[in-house]
Amino acid sequence: MLLVLVALLGALQIVVSGAPPVRLLRTDIHCGRSSGDLSRQLQCLTSDYVGQDRSVRSIELAVAKGDGSYSWAGSAGIAAQRDDTAMATNTPIYIASVTKIYIATTIMALAERKLLSLDDPTAKYLPAGLLDGLDVYQGHDYSREVTIRQLVSMTSGIPDYFADRGSDGKTMFEVFIADQIRTWTVDEMINRARTQLKPHFPPGAGVYYSDTGYQLLGKIIEKATGQPLGWVLENYIFGPLGLQHTWLLGSAEPGAVAAAAPADVYNDAQNISAARAHDVWADGGIVSTATDMITLLKALHNGQLISTASLQAMQTWRTWPDSPFPGVQYGYGLWHFNLAGPLSPLNNVLPTWGASGSTGSFLYYSQDLDLYIGGTVNSSSSNMTPFLLMAGVISAVSGRDNS
Repeated sequence: MLLVLVALLGALQIVVSGAPPVRLLRTDIHCGRSSGDLSRQLQCLTSDYVGQDRSVRSIELAVAKGDGSYSWAGSAGIAAQRDDTAMATNTPIYIASVTKIYIATTIMALAERKLLSLDDPTAKYLPAGLLDGLDVYQGHDYSREVTIRQLVSMTSGIPDYFADRGSDGKTMFEVFIADQIRTWTVDEMINRARTQLKPHFPPGAGVYYSDTGYQLLGKIIEKATGQPLGWVLENYIFGPLGLQHTWLLGSAEPGAVAAAAPADVYNDAQNISAARAHDVWADGGIVSTATDMITLLKALHNGQLISTASLQAMQTWRTWPDSPFPGVQYGYGLWHFNLAGPLSPLNNVLPTWGASGSTGSFLYYSQDLDLYIGGTVNSSSSNMTPFLLMAGVISAVSGRDNS
């Protein structure tokens, strides 16, 4: 925790044995805050993080004030290795688990329309063949008792097919990138959780991040509406908001971007874009742009998609013991930074709530500044870079000397 504090608040280099130096928060020194040109500072910050390690080959970033007084979008680096295409502000990006905001919002919209209830058991919508044996804890099979609310809030205890290690000793992420040609079905991913992984607690007894749970939510949405998930997202979210560069993998792409491939994603030096192109769904399968993402979060915050009461339910924050960043809480598809103790100064440095994805994607709102931040570093192995980038944005926009 102290290392994170020093890293985020300092303007220094940290060298880890065997790793390249990581340069941190240098907007004041390197990107010329004194110039007063905020857009130039943000572009400098964006460009400066490309190439800091071999995994960050491109960045797309957008920021917008909630009152409409300022918005900016920028990019840097190479989007496509195959032809050296430059990254642009409308280059499609794999937003990975930021997708969960869209899925949770859709669940709340369906609940408002009485097409489902958050307290319905999953067995009301899903067949026994898919559920049975998925959530067996200490000899009791809770699979048919798990509720939609427990799935969307990560309190089901169901294991995470993507990140938990199976009986083969590997995570599904490792399996995906080892054989990027093979395509896995949703049922196969869920079955891996059933046959190779173990639940973490009885439903409702804790918080554990589970991509499996969101795959189940995708199937519940399809059952409740009688339509494919891509159709539901298009008609409930993408279409009403005019998101012209956003779609679900496996669904029809918008005509305007049908020819534009999403930016390459790396894991260290390995290009893993082929795996990202097909091996995810309701847990992380949306493609978008930074500006489209911000349009989504603003609409969610402003009540355009669901009611204020539904958003407040999504912001029922629970302690997330295994979160990738200290002090993060989880709601319904949303992360919340609520830092205390030695990390409490970071509450003014980091955004308030939103979500992150395994491709280095991020979408957050800063309550303090009424500021939306969205984008990606297109890297699955540069876990801190999105947070450092966002902290730099907040420093530049606020004009505060965070150090």
